[in-house]
Formats: sequence, C-alpha cells, structure tokens
Amino acid sequence: MTQSDLRIGDLARHTGVGVATIRYYGDVGLLPEAGRSEGGQRHYRPSHVERLMFIKHCRELGFSQDNVRMLLTQADQSDASCEDVARLAKEHLEAVRKKLTALQALEMSLEDMIHACRGGRIQNCRIIEALAANE
Repeated sequence: MTQSDLRIGDLARHTGVGVATIRYYGDVGLLPEAGRSEGGQRHYRPSHVERLMFIKHCRELGFSQDNVRMLLTQADQSDASCEDVARLAKEHLEAVRKKLTALQALEMSLEDMIHACRGGRIQNCRIIEALAANE
C-alpha cells in the first residue's frame, strides 16, 4: 500500500459514496478491481477516486447504471467521437423533461385537493373524497 492508496472506508468518506455501494460498483464492473493487501483488504488508487466521482455524478443526474457503463466506456476512449454521449444526454434530458411535466401535473392535483379542503371531519374531507374518486 502506498501513501496515495485508500482503504474502502477512506474512499467512502472521501467521495460520499457508501461502502456497500462501492463494493457493488466493483462487483458489477463499473469500478475497476481494487488492489489487495496481504490481509485481503481492498486498496484504492487515485484513479478509483476519479472514476467513482464520475459514477456518482452520473447517478446524481439520474443516468441509469447501463447509461453510466456506456458513459464510462466512452470516457475511456479519449479519441472517440462524442456523438453517442451527446445522443444519450439528449435522450436523458427529454426523459427528465417528461418527468418534470408529470410532476407539475401532480403538484397541481395536490394543490387542488388541498385548496378544496375546508377542515372539519374526515367524513367530509375533500382530500379523501378526491383520492377515493381518483380525481
């Protein structure tokens, strides 16, 4: 183990990614295999930190695991065209916009239900009535 190597707990603290998630990313091939000490402890290099932060950022943006795998493959080929990456990002943006539209409709439905509520007893609750009527 060199000075720049990290144990899995240190990597987790440094990146904000849980230990179980780091192991999972290794198991599914998103994160390269870590070196091992004589005692079997995983030792991660600075390149693992960079890759894990890339994965984390992709996941925070909502990219699926398959999309992350494709993005990593493309990122590893510095001389390749970025057309596939741009296409994937555009498709993902469109999916995000569809979700936003659905969430805005949900927001309006909830606001309507809440505004219809006059307080009182459950037997006269407009929110319960709206939910029961699937409005």
